Amino acid sequence: LNFAGFQSRLFAKFTDLLIVLLLGLLIRGGVGSLLGFFYSLVADSLPFKGFQGQSIGKKLLRIQVVDEEGNPPRLKASVIRNIPVGIVTLLMVIPVWGWILSFLVGIPFGLIELSLIARAKGHQRLGDVMAETRVIRKYHR
Repeated sequence: LNFAGFQSRLFAKFTDLLIVLLLGLLIRGGVGSLLGFFYSLVADSLPFKGFQGQSIGKKLLRIQVVDEEGNPPRLKASVIRNIPVGIVTLLMVIPVWGWILSFLVGIPFGLIELSLIARAKGHQRLGDVMAETRVIRKYHR
């Protein structure tokens, strides 16, 4: 497999987290934060044509999530692989303090995840290990 590079994964995740943050900021009353949480869990199994195993960030960076057989992940695998990130985004539902907690928990957790991507076999972060997935470069045919 041709694993996705560290930088492309980083920028894809940054893009997806920006979407989560914008949802939370633009749609008030906790609804935006819940939508961001939902997106953070299912992002790698979006049911749209051309998004097989790709969040919006991964689509832009031309990388994708695959299972051990090389297939795009099903909804269950997407949720499992994104639970670690989802927990951090769920905190944003709590007014004011949730956003602060999200950053206090999210920054160290994100650094651990980045370290795993950079150093682990197959460049797997915790969520990839849990869901038995990999992130690869996607080539257009």
